[in-house]
Amino acid sequence: MTCVSKIPPTFLLDTVGGVTVVVKARYKEAIHCMLSRMEYLCGNGDNAGRKFGRGVCLSVPVKEGSAERFVIRDYRHGGLLGKLLGGVFCDGDRPLNEVCINEIALQKGVPSAEVIAITKKKLCGLFYRANFITREISGAVDLLQFLQETPLESIQRSKHAIISALVKLIRTMHDAGIYHADLHFKNILLKQDASKAFSAYIIDLDKSFVVDKLTVEQRMKNLLRLNRSIDKIRWFSGQAITNDSPTRNENASSLISNDKKEDTVKGRGIRLEKKMDLISKTDRIRFFKSYMTHDNTIDTDWEKCVRQYHTQYFLHKLWWRVLDLFKNIS
Repeated sequence: MTCVSKIPPTFLLDTVGGVTVVVKARYKEAIHCMLSRMEYLCGNGDNAGRKFGRGVCLSVPVKEGSAERFVIRDYRHGGLLGKLLGGVFCDGDRPLNEVCINEIALQKGVPSAEVIAITKKKLCGLFYRANFITREISGAVDLLQFLQETPLESIQRSKHAIISALVKLIRTMHDAGIYHADLHFKNILLKQDASKAFSAYIIDLDKSFVVDKLTVEQRMKNLLRLNRSIDKIRWFSGQAITNDSPTRNENASSLISNDKKEDTVKGRGIRLEKKMDLISKTDRIRFFKSYMTHDNTIDTDWEKCVRQYHTQYFLHKLWWRVLDLFKNIS
């Protein structure tokens, strides 16, 4: 397993106003300029825009008037740690490891957002906050946003093409020996070109690792994580409309999307639930079969691997019920 923490040869170590920066050498000047006006950009200066995922991402032009944009992502913990610690870290190598894994992915032809820089601001002792800066993939949106914003008929019409794009992306990533630590809908971007063809990109390689060759079990574990994200979105989008309690609606909305709370009141939860119903059991089987036979066929009993998923899914579903219960009580 490869979890590297050395600065890649195309990057250099720098300091800007007390902030430690690991930056791709050819973007050093652009990053210096960006960091010097960060407060202005955070106030939506220079046509800065906000994106939502794990924490807030800021989309900013590389320079004033430029069509090329960078995405600045707050480095945050996920899950329970995220609620407790937010963006405070003490593991100094974690952001750098993501840079290295991302560079390996790009070198091996895995479609992803190019990492430009990471910044680390020391708090006290070993603790720090960090930002992750990547080149924005113009016109790409994550899978969840695609579902939210695309009409039902278009999703139905494009399902097979999207499945093919996802299979190609994930097989390329796995064949490169990369295991994604958090493979879900928000970490896959989808882009449709002028000819209506789809391309998919992987993002957020935090805590991922690289090996010479992924085992079948590792591959299936990753795929089942993606499959579980479908169930989670369906579960909480359904919760958003099955209870009239404002608290339940707001909590369900926050798990589906970080958009404004009134989106659920306007019916976003209802629309999303219907769209999720378009992802049928047949579509999932088609995805798994296409993955196993894409390019070089993986010789294994993939149906047995899928059956093992149901035990794991039951435990996760139980956990979702517990979360829902506590939110309802609070």
